Amino acid sequence: MKHFISRLWRQQKGATAVLFAVMGTALVGMIGMSVDVGRALTAKSAFTASAQSAALAGAYALLQTNATQATVSAAVTSWNTAHPASIVTVTGTSTSLSCVTATANLPSCTSTAPNVVNVTQTGTVTNNFLKAFGYPTFTLTATSSAAKAGGAGTPLNVMFVLDSTASMASTGDSGCTVPGIKGTPTRYQCAQYSIQSVLKVMQPTMASVGLMTFPGTKTQFTPATKCPTQPSATPYLSTPIFYQVGSGTALSTNYNTSGVLNHSSTIVEAVGDAASSPVLAGCQTAKGGEGTYIAEVITKAQAALPVVTGTKNVIILLSDGDAGATAAQLNNVSGKTTAQCGQYVTAAKAATTAGTTVYTVAYSAPTSGCSSGDTYNPCTAMQASASSTATFYSTGSPCAATLTTNNASNLPTIFTQIVVNLTKPRLL
Repeated sequence: MKHFISRLWRQQKGATAVLFAVMGTALVGMIGMSVDVGRALTAKSAFTASAQSAALAGAYALLQTNATQATVSAAVTSWNTAHPASIVTVTGTSTSLSCVTATANLPSCTSTAPNVVNVTQTGTVTNNFLKAFGYPTFTLTATSSAAKAGGAGTPLNVMFVLDSTASMASTGDSGCTVPGIKGTPTRYQCAQYSIQSVLKVMQPTMASVGLMTFPGTKTQFTPATKCPTQPSATPYLSTPIFYQVGSGTALSTNYNTSGVLNHSSTIVEAVGDAASSPVLAGCQTAKGGEGTYIAEVITKAQAALPVVTGTKNVIILLSDGDAGATAAQLNNVSGKTTAQCGQYVTAAKAATTAGTTVYTVAYSAPTSGCSSGDTYNPCTAMQASASSTATFYSTGSPCAATLTTNNASNLPTIFTQIVVNLTKPRLL
């Protein structure tokens, strides 16, 4: 018996088969694990892209009129239903809105007026091999956030056309608060602060910006850190006449750095930076002196915007719209004293026909006025000058915009809405 057991122990026939069986099982397990893990990693990448797309869909929904948490969540759900994630079974989706101020180039926000959509999705991936080892699925989580605006879209050339007549130096905008100014700011200070808000959000790599003010001046005005004397106004239709602020006619691309206004930029020196410490006061003031005639400055603004394939040209006109300059203020040029509101409507329509998008902001525009022979009043003229009903804004009654969201007593809010239109949602 001892001899038999000893011989059996030394017998190696079939050992290789046993060893292969043991190693083969481990090898198959390792291959199976690699296949399942690789499949899960691929699913994770697709699931992350799906969450990003859902967040962008929610951000576009947040842009819409009267957007709510419910409408944004519905947009996210609708997107996920139409574009299911590859090889992932979605088990849950949560959507929330938030106000993000730490990231540059985003529209302003409050706790009740959010600017960002956050989407978190959970899902599972079925395993083919690892389920034999007690792991039937992998659980995945993907989170993404998208802002409703501030993203780079079509390259822009933007010309602000700012009413600098004497009426803008008066107070009367109780809905506007400007940092550093106690009490009610002047209409002009509010207008400058509104432009500052836009300049902080625009992206210099995508948007070149210029500023024209009216009435014009006989000599060029170029603001500086220590403001030089502002030239006196000259009659409209004079030769020469200057509307654009800054030397030459080039548009600015150095107005901000990562959302912080550049105090060495001519356009920033012109409108100031009320939120900075110390405050940078704008060199441009509402000196007036020649009444209101808008047609010429719109024509000049259109001429100053370069035509570049793939670039969108934009004019943003801020005024009460009441054009009624005297003959002397029009340099006694024949045929210009009548229908002055109609004249600037014609100029604005010509700009739209040329491909420029004209935004008009009726700032306390009355429903009576303009010059003799006009079929428009200041309110209807500003409405007619906009490229569409979507690009007409108003600070309120009696001159109201057709779109409810385009009415706001707070002028900076209106300019923020315009920026939202000019940019596009972006991932954070």
